Amino acid sequence: MSRTVLILGGGIAGLTAALQLAADGHSVTVIEQADHLGGRLDHAPPPLLLDAHTATWSLLKTLGKDAAARRLRHTPLEFLQSTGARIQFLHLPLPSPLNTLLGTTLFQGLSMRDRWHLLSFLERTWEQDPPLPNDLDARVADEWLASIGQSEHARHGVWNCLARLLLGAALTQVSAGLFMRTLRRCFLTGARATKLIVPPHGLDSFLLAPLKAQLDRLGVRVRLNTTAAQLQFSQDRVTHVELADRTRLTADWYIAALPYHRLTPLLPERVVTHYAYFQQLSRLSESPMVMMRLHLAQPVEQTQLVLLERNTFHWMIRHSDEELHEQAAVLWALSVGEPNLLPQSKEDLIRLTFDDMAAAFPATPAPRLIDAEVVRFPSAILTTKPGVQQYRPLSQSPFANFLISGAWTDTGWPANLESAILSGQRCAALVSAGAS
Repeated sequence: MSRTVLILGGGIAGLTAALQLAADGHSVTVIEQADHLGGRLDHAPPPLLLDAHTATWSLLKTLGKDAAARRLRHTPLEFLQSTGARIQFLHLPLPSPLNTLLGTTLFQGLSMRDRWHLLSFLERTWEQDPPLPNDLDARVADEWLASIGQSEHARHGVWNCLARLLLGAALTQVSAGLFMRTLRRCFLTGARATKLIVPPHGLDSFLLAPLKAQLDRLGVRVRLNTTAAQLQFSQDRVTHVELADRTRLTADWYIAALPYHRLTPLLPERVVTHYAYFQQLSRLSESPMVMMRLHLAQPVEQTQLVLLERNTFHWMIRHSDEELHEQAAVLWALSVGEPNLLPQSKEDLIRLTFDDMAAAFPATPAPRLIDAEVVRFPSAILTTKPGVQQYRPLSQSPFANFLISGAWTDTGWPANLESAILSGQRCAALVSAGAS
């Protein structure tokens, strides 16, 4: 049975839900307070695609982009350590667990002692003897890794870099449970899982443009520059959304695909105070991100991803320019959880980027800068400190026709692209199941 669905928020979570719902025959309207769809996608670097990102690959398949993406060359995961050493994590096309065992054995980023301790732990994990501790979600990843024999050098030079890349925070700030689950999914589940694909395009052109085109073909209605002011409830249902201009919008189902700090002000006080589901959102917090996009007069042959140990920026991606190809390159530099960078001037941030770029991608002379963009997000990534996981809500709210979507919801993933897409797919599935 076809239903009307109103989606608040035009980010990737809301658009994913809209796509699936419209394809299922529902009448969908998306309202977005900005003058464009996609939220932060129009500023985002290329996605890091691993086989474990099943929701992302599913969306790419729906958009007809998956086959071309899978044909792209594997992007090596490189670590630039504080000593200046550059080390690659090898992608070995071997059956599991041989690929993990051999890849870990050959990985020069860890000492022989660290590799031995890690392999011993992995062997015990596979055999479930003993099983993983039950308190990992309450422990800090750095402390837990030390407890399984990982040295300070390994924790700073390898695991901290991966924590920032995968979870958006330093190893001393993230949950051991989420870190271990994410690491296992991304790198320890088979040969295909370790193949990293980084398309040579920003998310805007790679994902957002085809997604918007498909939504338009399916007849999804989009209202830009439209601000929701209040959600109204009666008994166990949402009755309507009141906009800032006092207009009322009604639907059979409502999906809030908003950041959690924008959701709470839309709720009546009686709803927030009565339901723990909404009260616990106050326990969530976000950390900042600074992102640089440099357009360089420098040809590059292949896409590169480098994780930096003790630099201003935590990882860099360099790929060929989409239009100029052999004549220019695009460099993305990202730093997470460093609020001291937010007030820095554009000129200072460009200088710092060039300093780190010289270490990550040595070139003589330094490439000429064509243009640069600075993006500052004071609140960018959901913090994944111990204990936070229990406060991330499920998609189904206490109200029958009201669902919550977003990377920050409880998907089992860190608050990344995969989490956002998965949350949108789950909301669409709940609506379709409830409407059948």
